[in-house]
Amino acid sequence: MRKLFEQEYVKIEKSLFLVAIGYLRNTEDAKDAVQEAVVCAYRSFGNLKHKEYFKTWITRIVINKCKDFLKKRKYTTELNDNLNSFYDMPTEDFEIMEAICGLDSKTALYITLRFYNDMTYEEMSKVVKLPVSTVKYKTAGALKKLRKIMEGDEV
Repeated sequence: MRKLFEQEYVKIEKSLFLVAIGYLRNTEDAKDAVQEAVVCAYRSFGNLKHKEYFKTWITRIVINKCKDFLKKRKYTTELNDNLNSFYDMPTEDFEIMEAICGLDSKTALYITLRFYNDMTYEEMSKVVKLPVSTVKYKTAGALKKLRKIMEGDEV
């Protein structure tokens, strides 16, 4: 059981961190939130009935931990000079992550789930608990806002 959890977690570790950073906008807080989520998920992994939903399930746990983190702190800080915490990200990815961090956390979530977690709209729908059509609409809107930020326009 432990080995299966580790194998599945290693596949999506980076994308979970990106979801957390989209919410919390601070690398240290994001690391803490992911760590708490992984501990929580590991403890209840045996209760997961459908192992094929691991990615959706643990992503939802990360989101919930981020929300808890925000409630406890009651503030969100901007991404600071800790950008080097993004593992060994290429320069163009830094620019994209800075742009994503320029979005509000709910909007950034759609970008990170779709493009950094490679989730389908159906999987995203389960994570955010909204209809697929709403998820598609919000993802398109998030992309439009991201494009404006990348082009240097106001959002």
